Amino acid sequence: MGEAEGLNNMLKLRNTFFVTLLVLLSLPAFQDTASAQDIHPAVDAETGCLLGGVVKGKWLEDMAIAPMIKGDERYRLYTLTGSAGEASGAKPESSGAPCEETQVINFTPETKEGIAVGGEWNAQPRVAQALNVNNPEYRQVVTGILRKHGILRPKINVTQILRVDLEGDGTEEVLISATYLAGGLGSADGGMAFRVQRGDYSFVVLRKIVNGKVRDLALVEEYYPRKMANAVPTKYKVAGLLDLNGDGKMEVIVHMDYYEGSSSSVFRIDGNKVTNVFGCGCGA
Repeated sequence: MGEAEGLNNMLKLRNTFFVTLLVLLSLPAFQDTASAQDIHPAVDAETGCLLGGVVKGKWLEDMAIAPMIKGDERYRLYTLTGSAGEASGAKPESSGAPCEETQVINFTPETKEGIAVGGEWNAQPRVAQALNVNNPEYRQVVTGILRKHGILRPKINVTQILRVDLEGDGTEEVLISATYLAGGLGSADGGMAFRVQRGDYSFVVLRKIVNGKVRDLALVEEYYPRKMANAVPTKYKVAGLLDLNGDGKMEVIVHMDYYEGSSSSVFRIDGNKVTNVFGCGCGA
């Protein structure tokens, strides 16, 4: 490790400490004024990982909302194709080593499917239509994106094309997920390749109309026009399209797998602005 890299790591640790301290110091007053009806957690039910939540309209990360969740809350479960029932969630607890800060929630009945949302509203007011991944129009879009990022002879592997009206304004958007990893997308036991190869990529792009023009907004992306010895590949996919705060607009939940780890992130779309509001994960 070089001197500059070591200094950067120290600064990151210091910043993380102060951010965590500020969150913890702000919790008591916020908890005193928030009732159970104000607290709306979101959980990746596949892993039990607490993504974060909304309290009185404010987006809170997992460590901030976890102390407010007392257990026995009711959650509605959703997959990309529709409702998956309801479940009761336990109090959050640490997932243990090596991810002690990751908060997990166990459900009754036990479930490993979809996204769990704490709230009385319908978090899936519109269900996405899955299009054929061999659609030539969108394969051409993927080709253009890859060439723009230096992969001139790409292996096209589109994994998802989802059409949905995210904002409830009558205009549909399209989400495209594409991944190619020369080392494989994963073994039979779920393991991921741990080295990138030339031409590898994975991304999720939102195609939407902004000010009368079609824009491609990248939510997550990785491109490798050349082999990189120290880079670990990631596989991205859309795991959910849900209204997590009850305003009628749907957020995009993206799941990511990588060597010895996985995570999920929630993205809010406002015009041409993409914001990662919170997420969680665990990796060795």
